[in-house]
Amino acid sequence: MKNKANQGVGNNQPLPFHHRFNVEVELEAAKQRFINRLFNLIDEDFLGFTRKQCNLSEYKAAFKYVAFKLGIRYDGNNTLEYYADNEFLQVLRTIEALFEAFQLENYANSADRLDKIIKLAISESEIDLVIQWRSGLFYPSGAKLMDEELVNEPLRWLADPRYKNVLVPFKKGLTRYLEANKNTEKLADTVTDIYEALEAMAKLVTGRDKDLSANRELFVSKLRLDRQYGKMLTDYIDYANDYRHGTEPSKTRANPNPNEVEAFIYTTGLFIRLAVKQLEDVG
Repeated sequence: MKNKANQGVGNNQPLPFHHRFNVEVELEAAKQRFINRLFNLIDEDFLGFTRKQCNLSEYKAAFKYVAFKLGIRYDGNNTLEYYADNEFLQVLRTIEALFEAFQLENYANSADRLDKIIKLAISESEIDLVIQWRSGLFYPSGAKLMDEELVNEPLRWLADPRYKNVLVPFKKGLTRYLEANKNTEKLADTVTDIYEALEAMAKLVTGRDKDLSANRELFVSKLRLDRQYGKMLTDYIDYANDYRHGTEPSKTRANPNPNEVEAFIYTTGLFIRLAVKQLEDVG
């Protein structure tokens, strides 16, 4: 099994059993099989990390971080499967947290092994699970959010500790976007979280603890952008505030279109890239 995790799936392998016998597999069943495969591989590769208390000091800090990230009280007797709760989205959150913990603790080998395990578990699925794994995060498959320049590159830049206040809401917004596949009400929350990321970045650039509306002109000036960018940023702020400040109790607000939200995330990524480059230029 460990060798298979390192090899992945070849292009010359025969068709899977369910194709050869024309067996239909429902999405929910495929998700459960993915969970089972994932934890079977993790359990084998990480010496009982999922099914019994982990006594390896190397992983204790990582295990505590997973509990912290999920907002669950840490108990040394709880397992990774306990935190994942056998629920698909919770499993994704848990695995993301574990991968991030390995990176933070500088366990490069463990992060690399987990990365291979996740990719193998996805590749073995009988049908499309509507997810992809990339740069330490799960994304909806087929989404333009997989764009390397506009989303994944800002994530790498924001990994610098000085951008923590920007990274937290940005990653939270991406998670909300994933959850919106199941609950479209999360789309408005996505806009709010992503907006807060750029607002935090504007505070870093301007050195002022003001909201983005108040920091807009100085933010554009500090980035040495053309005045047309100021107009773009004004429209960006107006769009976000429609969802950030809510509506009157007597009115209902329609959820934003998923494509609009995706474009909003792209736009935020562009401004973040500009800001990071500017901060690097000034040292």
